[in-house]
Amino acid sequence: MNRRKYEKNNNAKIALLFLLIASVYFVHKNSNALFDHYIIWRNPPSPAVVELADKTGMSSSGRRIFFASVPSIDDAEDLNVNCSDIETTMIILGCYASGRIHVFNVREERIAAAKYVTSAHEMLHAAYARLSKSERDMVNALLEEAYQHISGDDEFRDVMAEYARMEPEQRYNELHSIIGAEHAELFPELEKYYTRYFTDRGRIVEMAFQYRKVFKNLEDEQARLKVQLDRLTATIETNTSLFDTMLFWLNRDIDDFNNKEFRSRSEFNNSRKILLEKQSELNRFKMQIETDIGKFDELVKEYNNIGGKIDQLTYQIDSKSQAGVREIKDGSAF
Repeated sequence: MNRRKYEKNNNAKIALLFLLIASVYFVHKNSNALFDHYIIWRNPPSPAVVELADKTGMSSSGRRIFFASVPSIDDAEDLNVNCSDIETTMIILGCYASGRIHVFNVREERIAAAKYVTSAHEMLHAAYARLSKSERDMVNALLEEAYQHISGDDEFRDVMAEYARMEPEQRYNELHSIIGAEHAELFPELEKYYTRYFTDRGRIVEMAFQYRKVFKNLEDEQARLKVQLDRLTATIETNTSLFDTMLFWLNRDIDDFNNKEFRSRSEFNNSRKILLEKQSELNRFKMQIETDIGKFDELVKEYNNIGGKIDQLTYQIDSKSQAGVREIKDGSAF
């Protein structure tokens, strides 16, 4: 009887020990998630922050990481304070600093998607920070493969060059966010990895494409006008030079006409008729040049108008320019 009691007690102790070991293992393995849930419990996300997660298609893990980073949607002054450690010539739309996410409150409707893209970008920074060393090594290899595949993209290459100058040790951290939030058609293994954080990654990639397309359409239109202006400039310069040459020779012919002694009225009339025709042709040529100059001036106005729109849109996402400005323009002058 005592032996059976001993065995039962011993078995209970062993079971308790296994349960304790399993609990310790579970807590160790899920320490990040448990701590995240605690942070979220202490700092429940606002409806505006929840909307960012909803619209970017974050998965349950992505939402947990995002909410645990206690995101704030900042106006210019607050963002510049919260992201003050970043030294870059690029426009700052957000940051992940001291374990917190800060997103610039872009109000302009046409490019408001920038706010959502930034949210996904910064969430991926928080996610990268939670990876184990072995996971990072695996992900870094996949990111490098993806980088080599898409590095022909000039804008992407310029952005990575700036990060290389600014934070060379953060190369893969930045690739992790940029590729994950902005680039489609990844290799299957990397695409599968990002399903940890997004239920539909294509949604945020499309947002990134659409808000940049607003700028690109204006830049393309401006580039088209620049081609027209360059051609028109060359035409005006060539025709103006030709006009000056024609004018010089017409004036020489007029001087010769005025100094010539004609043998008959008919000869005089014929010579005068030829000069008048040359003069009329020159006047028509001059009018064409003036028309081209007028067209050039109109194209310059259109070109500058588009440049103004680009500047206005850039201002709407440039927290540094807006710092200290309490009222943001509504864009009604566009």
